[in-house]
Amino acid sequence: MEFLGLPVRVVALVLGLAIVATATPGSFRGTIVDNPSAAKGWIYVQGRNGTARRVEISRAKILYDEDVPAAERRPKPEEALTPGAEVRVTAEQDSDGEWHATQVEILKVAVGTQQSSNEPLATSH
Repeated sequence: MEFLGLPVRVVALVLGLAIVATATPGSFRGTIVDNPSAAKGWIYVQGRNGTARRVEISRAKILYDEDVPAAERRPKPEEALTPGAEVRVTAEQDSDGEWHATQVEILKVAVGTQQSSNEPLATSH
């Protein structure tokens, strides 16, 4: 039996490999927790159930939720990814179970990391 001139087994194998090769996408939210052993470009996000996920963020788009007041925003949103910040992560899980973020949305900045009154406010472009 053939499909587009190729044996069905070959077509099935190619489709099967394509499905396995794609990462499993997901979205979750939680609070960034401190982990002194975290490598650069990685954060740990603890969910409401207490489970923490290690997330690679080096290629992720980092942005603020629209509800975060301008006075609490830093010019570089990645600087607000500190322990205590609440985030929503959109990521893909690879075959090893590691999460690789495509986007990290800051929902609430960590207490104590808000800008002081003498620091310039962030502006949107």
